[in-house]
Amino acid sequence: MKKFKKVLRLFLIIFLIVLASIGIGISGAAPPLPKDKRRTNGEPVQEELVEETRDKVKQNKAIKS
Repeated sequence: MKKFKKVLRLFLIIFLIVLASIGIGISGAAPPLPKDKRRTNGEPVQEELVEETRDKVKQNKAIKS
């Protein structure tokens, strides 16, 4: 009886692996998760570009130190 249970358990594991393989083959792999969630919500991403001249940066550094 113990041998029968071991064989049955092995058969069921192999059967589940085969079913999973068939399911992945039919539907394809899971889609990758998006890296930037803000873009997936439909909200436009707004980015600001701050441009400063070198002179202003030097003046700010001189004032801070």
